[in-house]
Amino acid sequence: MQSQQPNKNVQHFDVVIAGGGLSGLTLAKQLRIEQPELSVAVVEKVPRPLPEACHKVGESSVELGSHYFERLGLREYLLEKHIVKFGLRFFPGGGHLPIQERAEIGPSQEPPVPSYQIDRGRFESDVRDMLEADGVTLIEGALVRNVEFGPGKEPHLVTIADKDSGDERQLSAHWMVDATGRNGLLRRKLKSKRGTGHAANASWWRVEGRINITDFVEDDANDPAVAAYKQQPFADIRWRSTCHFMGEGYWVWFIPLSSGNTSIGIVVHDDVHSFDEVRTYERSIQWLEKHEPYLAEAIKDTKVLDFLCLSNYSHNAARCWSEERWAMVGEAGAFVDPLYSPGSDFIAFANSFTSELIRVERAGEDLVTRTRELNLQYRALVMGAVGVFKTSAPTYGHARAMASKIYWDNFAYWSFPCQYFMQRLYQTTGEIHTALTMVGARFVEISGFMQSLFRAWAQLCPEKPSPGFLGLPHFPSLLVEAHLDLRKQMTPEESLEYFKMRRGQGEEIAAELVMRVLAEVGPEVGAQLLDRAGASSWDLRFSKARVEAEATTGMGRRHALSPIARDVERNLGRIDKHPQWRQALELLPLTDVSKSSSTEPRVAPSADAE
Repeated sequence: MQSQQPNKNVQHFDVVIAGGGLSGLTLAKQLRIEQPELSVAVVEKVPRPLPEACHKVGESSVELGSHYFERLGLREYLLEKHIVKFGLRFFPGGGHLPIQERAEIGPSQEPPVPSYQIDRGRFESDVRDMLEADGVTLIEGALVRNVEFGPGKEPHLVTIADKDSGDERQLSAHWMVDATGRNGLLRRKLKSKRGTGHAANASWWRVEGRINITDFVEDDANDPAVAAYKQQPFADIRWRSTCHFMGEGYWVWFIPLSSGNTSIGIVVHDDVHSFDEVRTYERSIQWLEKHEPYLAEAIKDTKVLDFLCLSNYSHNAARCWSEERWAMVGEAGAFVDPLYSPGSDFIAFANSFTSELIRVERAGEDLVTRTRELNLQYRALVMGAVGVFKTSAPTYGHARAMASKIYWDNFAYWSFPCQYFMQRLYQTTGEIHTALTMVGARFVEISGFMQSLFRAWAQLCPEKPSPGFLGLPHFPSLLVEAHLDLRKQMTPEESLEYFKMRRGQGEEIAAELVMRVLAEVGPEVGAQLLDRAGASSWDLRFSKARVEAEATTGMGRRHALSPIARDVERNLGRIDKHPQWRQALELLPLTDVSKSSSTEPRVAPSADAE
């Protein structure tokens, strides 16, 4: 569907994308696959050749974003040119212990659903070549100066300028997409930037060479902690993980790049560490020496390639799509937090919502309703994700609270956002879409309860982390089942039933985690914890039968526990009960109604940890 050209000297495109970074390039590729009849132009200020290890944050992808890249036909390319990621790995509890004496949380086996460590310079350069071969018009070395929105069905007028000479020319576009990243061309023009309530900052740099965190610990046959760390079956491939070294209010990442270099970054929450502490490379190193001295020592001789920093990185937009035929994707619209590497996830959502709305308009369907639905859903996804991070500063310094958080966050992520995207449920509308998103809203609500629980636990019960490895997800477990289910194909109606089943399990998991914490801390601290966590507003049910099961022992206890309770224990270990654990659990509004209606995990439970 071609609009009329304003005049014969203005080149017209169905879609003009401002910005040729990760979001803009992948959107162009998606449009060529899903709607190949469209004429698409990408305007990007940085021309080729791009350097490898390009200095952009966002190298680490997780399941949803990786699925999106594979949907674009990039699976074989990623396997050949980039690194298959060995999951997310965490060392919470603070950096004043040798690494082998810290808790380590992460996968022990290759995740069955893959994700990737992406060298952004290599990726973006290669995808530009692919797009050019596919017929996309690439206008490199140019900036978008201005956009004049066309009324009704009239085309938008896009003014671009040569980056070096400043010479201007114009394009016309039926759809205008802002993929300019943090610069936010349309977000600034429309004054639509919104905060998220999440105040955090980051600095990061690349160093020459591959860093293997297993090598941070020197061999010592007389130290059992060293032996345990060095001799894990996966020790030789730890380096492929995105590794997080964590303490109260901060975390430090290590990400390997296929160029052979390594990305290192520091993230700090404002309520604990100020941006001023990390705003230069020298200050970042001083900060590491103070808070993560063993990391600082391990990287002191590395050659630094570059450095960048960001203050208050989390943001949102009032809306990212309009029935007036414009869109914002990637960081031009919203950015959440880098902890669980969700940047490419939100690129996948935003690009796919954009492609869907372009399709809807071209087909003459109800663009107004679809735009409203997808704006609301995107905002819910963004703010639901922000809630996972914005109050978690204390949790990062508490190893066991962090382990519980990872268990819950993985379950919720694989159960709803991943499935919502992978089953293409954003293409549904009306009652079924409303029903699907209502289940998603319940996951967000329960997650809010959980984040407040973990924060209060960490604040009221600080503890030194115990050394050793905790495999999350544990094989077999409910988490593994939810992860494997990402391979499923379901209709919207089947997806709704699946979501309801996972919602029921999530409610029971949440209740189980609350009961575990109370049983450990006892009634006095437990009362403070529930008050600080705002438990009076929680909508959870706590089963008397579950409390009674805790009073039994041996196989009697095992048989009395629900499948969910056994799964949580299998992943997180047995409860270290306070002498007054019964009184602590009496603080909860216990009900006679059992929550054991959730289905038994299909995988056979193992006998360990029982």
